[in-house]
Amino acid sequence: MSSQARGRPWLVPVAALRRRSGSVADVQVTAVIPELAVTDAWVPDGVPVSFVGTVESAIGGMTVNGVVRSAYEGMCRRCLETAAGDLVATISEVCTESPDPDLGYGLDGDFLDLEPMVHDACILELPLAPLCQEDCQGLCPECGVNRNHETCSCAAPDPRTD
Repeated sequence: MSSQARGRPWLVPVAALRRRSGSVADVQVTAVIPELAVTDAWVPDGVPVSFVGTVESAIGGMTVNGVVRSAYEGMCRRCLETAAGDLVATISEVCTESPDPDLGYGLDGDFLDLEPMVHDACILELPLAPLCQEDCQGLCPECGVNRNHETCSCAAPDPRTD
């Protein structure tokens, strides 16, 4: 039975690879990972995350190298409107039989679960303070108008006089 059939798309069979050090397999997985969020950015519910890379057998474990991609949304730090972008993260990890639970990723017998490392890569790559656009003008500090959509007659404060 495949890992897909059991509802675990991130579970990669590695038994055949582990029999010979240096064996490499290409891996492509696209699936949803729930609750990918930091303070002001998140991967929306139901939006898939993809991993494309390789899994290689090494003495004492496996190496995983690849790229993670997904779309993200967030709240713009300047104007508080929706910000959106593409999340791209690189993974280069070593997985062992008995990793430090706080620092490493482990093997589960003849399987390697990519979900924890893909999850962590996404969390680390999500912007903590996203922007809706690089030149976002933000909100007027006096009247609160969104300066991306309209202008106001408020005098711009001079930060040097504070």
